[in-house]
Amino acid sequence: LGSILDDLEVEYGTKIEGVNTAYLYFGMWKATFAWHTEDMDLYSINYLHFGAPKQWYVIPPSYGKLFEKFAASRFPSSARRCPAFLRHKMTIIAPSILTKNSIPFSKMTQYENEFIITFPYAYHAGFNYGFNCAESTNFASERWIEYGKHSVQCACRHDMVKIGMDRFVRKYQPELYDDWSCGTNVTSHPEDEQMLKNNTTIVRSSPTKIRLPIHCKSSK
Repeated sequence: LGSILDDLEVEYGTKIEGVNTAYLYFGMWKATFAWHTEDMDLYSINYLHFGAPKQWYVIPPSYGKLFEKFAASRFPSSARRCPAFLRHKMTIIAPSILTKNSIPFSKMTQYENEFIITFPYAYHAGFNYGFNCAESTNFASERWIEYGKHSVQCACRHDMVKIGMDRFVRKYQPELYDDWSCGTNVTSHPEDEQMLKNNTTIVRSSPTKIRLPIHCKSSK
């Protein structure tokens, strides 16, 4: 993909399964993935090799904070124990409930030989319509760096993926590195301006995922 995550392996010899390497997922009828963003709020790309379709629901990144506040109000005990409890990937909220609470989302059905791309800080969830096999990995562009710098991490579990941002700031944002290395982040979250507007009015954002009509011959 030409991802800047390649730096982890090329320059540091670091491999993180499913992040800068590919993962295979085998699904079955009603197998569900809970609401979450990607580790470090990265991009993701998912390819459905064969089998039944996969249903996706995706919340625009600009509504991420609003969704987090809503989820915390619905699961207060979980939020008290871990402010980043959505990282646990155990929270299911029906799309109909999101609609009732003015949280917009896009939905899409993924079929064989199709790709789904999710964008940084785009909460997504879904389920499978039957047995299938999908392959996915994360990737990053320079645009992601600000999302990674502002990503909120779970501190209550030791198996969570954490990527130090120093290497990316030093290489791709050298003008900010001195401040960053001193513990000062002089930039704001990329979605801050829109998120502020969303606190007072509901503005429907553009879709946060791309359906690519690329058909490949999958190996079975």
